[in-house]
Amino acid sequence: MKTLITGSNGYIGFKIALDMLQREQEVIGVDLNSGNGAFLYENSKFHFHKTDITNVATFPPKIQEADIFIHCAALVHKKSTDLSRENYFRVNYEGTKNILDYLDKNRLKQIIFLSTVSVYGDISCGIVPDENTRAHPEDFYGESKLAAENAIMEFSERYRIPYTIFRLAPVYGDFFLLNIHKRIYLPIKAAFYRIGSGEQRVSLCSVNNVIDVVSESINNSHFYNQTFIVKDIDDYTINQLIYFFKELYSQKRRPVIAIPIAVPMAVFQFLNILMPKKLSYLKYQFKKIAQNSIYSSEKLLSTGFSPKWNLYNTFQFS
Repeated sequence: MKTLITGSNGYIGFKIALDMLQREQEVIGVDLNSGNGAFLYENSKFHFHKTDITNVATFPPKIQEADIFIHCAALVHKKSTDLSRENYFRVNYEGTKNILDYLDKNRLKQIIFLSTVSVYGDISCGIVPDENTRAHPEDFYGESKLAAENAIMEFSERYRIPYTIFRLAPVYGDFFLLNIHKRIYLPIKAAFYRIGSGEQRVSLCSVNNVIDVVSESINNSHFYNQTFIVKDIDDYTINQLIYFFKELYSQKRRPVIAIPIAVPMAVFQFLNILMPKKLSYLKYQFKKIAQNSIYSSEKLLSTGFSPKWNLYNTFQFS
């Protein structure tokens, strides 16, 4: 069996590729960046090709040998100088379609797509989304990932090739903590901060849970033609995150700045004058740290899979 992994030099793609190689699987890795995965290149079962998924002319014939397609490549927040809607769709939607069209439909057995809970958009009205909740993305990233999901489902129906879509909560892991740090640190980590009481809860996902669920889903009919939210078993309060990282980094003396919720609201009134076109986006981002941002993983648990990783065992911290 040969597995194609797009974004194989990205943080999550690299981790999945490494896991599969450790299981003696043959991996075809493609990525626009050729500099991050040197450790993988030492393995004879890993075949890397520098490839731009938005440019079919760069596609090597080797990727048509794929039996399993794990699609990790994407344009994410703050990873490009061009964060226009057109560029998000060019990479995340058109790039997905390019790869699907190029693959050998007679050989391909399964498509596994790493999507995002950003497809749900604003959840500040108190709901806890599950897979039956209507997707309503409020940023270009979420819109483009939802479009890619739809393209995959249409492809699956046309060619009778099963898909599995994983909507990931914000991912964290060793050397990948931006999704947590932006929720608890002021710029340059001068101090911790919290909005209001700090008791608002957030769903997060250890990268190790992503690795495990992807491995579990391969050639597993319980995951065929299904969409799942993936997150840690338990959610975390902002206060818990601050306490954890104070202990992990021995930063007990670093202050915690409590910001009354009225302060950012006043800032928004000012920004409405300066940059009204960006106000709705800024408010959406603010709600993700100032209010509960939690999701349901009951559907995934119903398959018998139970995420075993959390902040403590991911960092081997007690």
